[in-house]
Amino acid sequence: MKIGFLIGNLSSGGAERTTVSLANSFAQAGHQVEIITFEGTESFYPVDEEVTVISAGFNEISHNVSVKRLFGSVDRMTRLRKLVKSRKLDVLIGMSFAFTWYAVYACELTETKVIGTERNNPYAYLASKFNTVLRKTFYYFTDGYIFQTKKSAKFFRKNSSDDIVIPNAIFNEDIYRLSPPFRREKFICGVGRLTKQKRFDVLIDAFKIVSEAHPDYRLIIFGEGEDRKALEAQAKKLGLAKKVIMPGTTDRVVELVNYASVFVLSSEMEGMPNALIEALALGVPCVSTNCDMGPNELIVNGENGILTRVGNARQIATAINEIIENPDFANRLSKNGRMLLNTHSIDVISKQWLDYIEKVVRE
Repeated sequence: MKIGFLIGNLSSGGAERTTVSLANSFAQAGHQVEIITFEGTESFYPVDEEVTVISAGFNEISHNVSVKRLFGSVDRMTRLRKLVKSRKLDVLIGMSFAFTWYAVYACELTETKVIGTERNNPYAYLASKFNTVLRKTFYYFTDGYIFQTKKSAKFFRKNSSDDIVIPNAIFNEDIYRLSPPFRREKFICGVGRLTKQKRFDVLIDAFKIVSEAHPDYRLIIFGEGEDRKALEAQAKKLGLAKKVIMPGTTDRVVELVNYASVFVLSSEMEGMPNALIEALALGVPCVSTNCDMGPNELIVNGENGILTRVGNARQIATAINEIIENPDFANRLSKNGRMLLNTHSIDVISKQWLDYIEKVVRE
């Protein structure tokens, strides 16, 4: 098959890593694979030499949809349509809702099938009636749809044999070579962009409580974003300036997280949290808010992790303390979390994608 992906760019991000990893896997399975980006061909993640990356040469990227943006995109749609037609793809996969509706237009009245994907939390867009209508309308113009979670699928339909739920894979190959350390270091960690959605302010409040019981522990938050100064000011105000460390982004984050005593996802909303998947697979004892969406499809509370209420710093702190103070419980969480290496491996998830793509192309 000749398979195409449509995405904004190949910077460091969850959708970008998924795209590159799947493209590499499909190419290694003998398929022709092309990644069409809106801007640039440079990739943060290594791209297999058999995968072709093409830039459409656009400057503006947005995952939001509005009337103004829809009509302002006509020129880009027309240019993209010419490019897609010239590639003669069997299927084009839009790697988010925004790129799905570009794909629908680009492939209209062609033999190229369109598969849409929902990479975010569709319920977060209910405030915009127009956005919600567009999401549900373009869903019906695709030949198939891939969702990350059961709940996101329910937003669009109740029952349909034309689409499928496939969870994210453990795409980071470093995870497969790492093993839980003999002794964990005395730090708690979080990973993600320093934005309101990730609620690292709640994590810092929780760490204040943990620090009172365990003053030898530190909190390390890997990531960068617009909330850095506010979070630094919060840590300073709580007397935690020397204990809350925000080293920014690093390509060694997985190796460092592997030594953590506890991983915490404190988000108020997710699509499907790759950072949590990776931490569970590493065997790091995990605490996560039971936010929309993803955590409760990954964690069985008390078995392979702990779920807490969104925004509840005290509950997060209690969960962290329980892991620190109960080594047998921590070890059980670690052992059960690593089961994701079997259920969410690259090979398993990639095959689910390929089987579904082949089904759509055949029909």
